[in-house]
Amino acid sequence: MTITFTTHVLNGTDGTHAGGVALRLCAGDAVLAQGVTDQGGRLRCEIAVDALPADGAVALHIETAAYWRDRSVPRQGPQIVEGVTIRLSLPPGAAHHHVPIMLSPNAFSAWWSA
Repeated sequence: MTITFTTHVLNGTDGTHAGGVALRLCAGDAVLAQGVTDQGGRLRCEIAVDALPADGAVALHIETAAYWRDRSVPRQGPQIVEGVTIRLSLPPGAAHHHVPIMLSPNAFSAWWSA
């Protein structure tokens, strides 16, 4: 049995979809899923339920440095944020978890959707 984990990453500087962003969903040191957002800023992964820890605690690692290096954005200094990690708790019994994310060069916002 699997659950579906999806995300939609948006560029917070201009509102466009953030394609080409690498993400990893981990439980401790174990990588549950990984991939790169498509041109629409979306990533969909299937995760085996038995791979999830009993408490549902996972970490979503978002590699932001390469995405921002490829874009022209106003800067007042060097880009120092290499990535963002969001700690999540996937509730047991839910078949689908969706985490939309808005990225900016020095900030991010995420919210939970089911």
